[in-house]
Amino acid sequence: MSNPNTEHTKNRKRSREERKKMMVRILALLMAILMVAGAAYYTIYMLSTAVSAADVQQTEIVDTSSLTNSGDVPVRVGLMYGENITVGFEVTSECGFTVGITDDGTDCRFTPLWELPYTRISAVVDGNLSKNHMTYAVTYDASQTVVGGFHVQVDCERYDRNQFTGLYQQAEKTMAEYGLDVTPAWVYTGYTMRIGDFASREQAQKWVETVRSIFPGETVYVTGASETSVSILQPESDEILFEYDCGGETELGLQAREDKNGNTYLKTPAANVYDGIFVFSRSRNDTTEGVALTNIISLEAYIAGVLPYEISNTWPVETLKSFAITVRSFTLTHRGRHEADGFDLCGNVHCQVYKGAGRVNSNVWEAVTGTAGQVMTYDGEIVNAYYSSSVGGTTVSAKDAWGGDIPYLQARETPWENYMEHANAFWIVEMTPTELGGRLQKAGYELNSSIADVRIGALASGSTYIKVLQITDSTGKVIQINGTDAVRAALAPTIKSANFVVGKGSVEYTETTAVYLPEQEKPAENTTSSAAVPDDPGTQPDKDFGYISLYGYHVQTAEREYVSDIDFSVTLITGSGEQLYDREDIFVLSGESASAFTGESSVQNKKEPEAPVTETLDKSTETTVYKVAHAENPNNFIFVGKGWGHGVGMSQYGAYDLAVMGYTAKEILDAYFDGILLVHYRTTEQYAEK
Repeated sequence: MSNPNTEHTKNRKRSREERKKMMVRILALLMAILMVAGAAYYTIYMLSTAVSAADVQQTEIVDTSSLTNSGDVPVRVGLMYGENITVGFEVTSECGFTVGITDDGTDCRFTPLWELPYTRISAVVDGNLSKNHMTYAVTYDASQTVVGGFHVQVDCERYDRNQFTGLYQQAEKTMAEYGLDVTPAWVYTGYTMRIGDFASREQAQKWVETVRSIFPGETVYVTGASETSVSILQPESDEILFEYDCGGETELGLQAREDKNGNTYLKTPAANVYDGIFVFSRSRNDTTEGVALTNIISLEAYIAGVLPYEISNTWPVETLKSFAITVRSFTLTHRGRHEADGFDLCGNVHCQVYKGAGRVNSNVWEAVTGTAGQVMTYDGEIVNAYYSSSVGGTTVSAKDAWGGDIPYLQARETPWENYMEHANAFWIVEMTPTELGGRLQKAGYELNSSIADVRIGALASGSTYIKVLQITDSTGKVIQINGTDAVRAALAPTIKSANFVVGKGSVEYTETTAVYLPEQEKPAENTTSSAAVPDDPGTQPDKDFGYISLYGYHVQTAEREYVSDIDFSVTLITGSGEQLYDREDIFVLSGESASAFTGESSVQNKKEPEAPVTETLDKSTETTVYKVAHAENPNNFIFVGKGWGHGVGMSQYGAYDLAVMGYTAKEILDAYFDGILLVHYRTTEQYAEK
């Protein structure tokens, strides 16, 4: 018989151990709850921060449906071409898609063929495809094939759309019993059905007799991938939804079905939103066989898609109006610039930065609709309306930049431009002789890798831009660079314009305060429009200047390297395609520094690169400060420059400054373009109604 006291002690011990274990469990549970709560709080905080940043940028899309058919001149914009093509490109739309034919005529006609109720599709090359992390690739390994490029084809050219739809629906039910999918297709002149997706012709051939027995009287045979065929896939299931092949004579067009507001928005993996038609065509470069992407868009919708990406959508409306007229003029004089590539203009800085409707706000809307159709003309012809980010106190003539005298593109002083306060409009750069030599070699100049001397041979007429630059290398070889834009291009991207001074070890330069122009010094008017300049320029609206410029940032991913060509976003190349990220969405950490691109300002660690040492000279005046910049190493070259870009025509930041001072859009344009008139483009000979 056991001792009751001993038994009681054992029971008591067990109770204490159990209570201890229970406390541990409770503490663990509390810790888990706190961790979940913390993660939830962080998620909510990040989401709220993102929303706040978006509010600052005013990125909410306004209803732009009325712009879809405004302006009867279509613009073909190349979004993916040349080295940027991919095997597949994903697109989403809120209400599905319409597939159709697009021709290459002047009206870019779109003919609907088929409706797709899916909200997410991928346009890919027709062929055997493998897949890795939602990214398709051409494969020659049958074991890796997830989408086959061989099909049993049933010709249906004699059927109209209604008849074909009935036949297709019947075929779907019948072939499902055999475990085969049926794909609608358009081949050259008519509809066709493609049954199955096989990795080899031999596999497809085994089904030909079965399909013939089901469709007696129809032409049935095996077809394979061609160099001009494009497929539409459902990326989750890899099901082929539609195929198109017209030998390149016409191309596959994709239009979003209308949403509740009548908009037909197409969204890309980079989160850009486009209206109009996406055109997919087969293309090839040195390394990739893929699909090229062109956006066909109406003129005014295109203008709205350029404004907030070339300048800020928070700038004064008069600036935006003047720029809308400038962009419209440039567009209509440069249509066909990329005709060899199959479109009119590209979507990057080579032509104009265009990324769709994603940043169209009420300011942009007012600027575009308030100037609808307006262009600048000179002697009855639409002008070549060149522009750059900033000019640094003076423009340069087209003749000195590129050659050929253009009367409305002459050098002009721009004392109103507050270039000392604008992003990348004033800069000091130090370069070693070897760095400078390497930069020039990369630009194609045959020089020794070390530079001994740099001299300014001549300035442009009426401008501080350098027209002739003489370079001597360490062997004594001398070259001469002629033309202001050739000078800029030879030293870009480190040197941002040809409006600079240069010295070895040190160089004298000036900083000029922006001059407020009195009424009598306003640009000459060609129309009766005018506006009084207020006594006080007033408070400037929210600007886009506080951010770190992302222009020229190199982003290296597992896929490939990308170099940013605009200053407010970067693109990451991922396994799912290109993803565009705005500054407010980026946080960068590295071993050397930490930078956060958030809200309206940049946050950096305290350790910053040392700026060149400068000193102020006694001859400074109230408006002009004379200074000397000293290089850290006296053997290095030091450049002090103003402006960003070629310097011909309009300064974007200068247009901003004039609007803040109270100038109208017409007055801003008169400040940069000589002798221009504003008219509707349909009144010009080039675009007159026939």
